[in-house]
This record gives sequence, structure tokens and C-alpha cells, in this order.
Amino acid sequence: MTRPSIFAYAGGAPAFRALAADFHARCVVDPHLEHPFSHTSDPHHVDHLAEYWGEVLGGPPTYSEQRMGHSGMLDIHARNGMEPSLSEAFVRCFDQAVEAQLPSDPALRSTLHDYMVWATAEVLRYDPPDSVVPKDLPTPHWTWSGPA
Repeated sequence: MTRPSIFAYAGGAPAFRALAADFHARCVVDPHLEHPFSHTSDPHHVDHLAEYWGEVLGGPPTYSEQRMGHSGMLDIHARNGMEPSLSEAFVRCFDQAVEAQLPSDPALRSTLHDYMVWATAEVLRYDPPDSVVPKDLPTPHWTWSGPA
């Protein structure tokens, strides 16, 4: 029997919307993440975050088709002078939101944690001031066993 996608197993779009909302709320009160999260100019940030994570984790390609795609997401976060402590805080808030919003399954939590560690490392690669994000990078896809 094949296991459903992470997106489907977690509860689909409503679960990812709840995850993104919980995560965002945690970031706004986190001392390391408050500044970048409280100063976003996008009133739909939570929805876009849910769409992006959903697509990466096996859901529909909404973010790639209706938003800026993977390269655009990376470019927004590039060259911002992030410190490693931001990545650590980001992963911590994500893990806490996963625990609060998604099914209590050790495999799910471990897979999502591993994804977020990988994803924050990718964003940090484009943090140096002279970084150039390649155009048209494909949106990554993550499965139960890691990147597809």
C-alpha cells in the first residue's frame, strides 16, 4: 500500500492554512523572528505560505501557477543579512506549529522537520549580498523519504 502525500496525510489545504497561521503567529512573538515577520507588506502572507508548503509537500501547484514560483520565493528572501540564529528560530517555530496543528505522527513530524532544515539551508545559500537566484528554478518536492 502506498502512503498518501504528506499534504494529503496532514489534512490538505485546511491543515496547511492552519499550520501557516499558527507558524506566523509564533514568529511574530519570537524575539529573533519578530522583525521580519511583523514587517511583511503582504496581507496574504499566511495564505501564500500555506500554498507554497502545500505544493512542496505533495499538494496542488497553486503557488507555482498563481504566485512567483520557487525562484521568486527565494529572491524575496535573498540578500537580507540573515544570521544562522534566524534559521534555528524558524525551524523551532515550524516544529511547534506542526506539533500544534498536524496529526501526532512521529514520521510526519520528523519528515517535516527535515524538510524545514533543508529549506532554511537553501534560503541561506542566497543570503550573501552578491547572491543571484537563478530564474525558473523548479519548486522542490518533498516526500516521506526526503527530496524527490
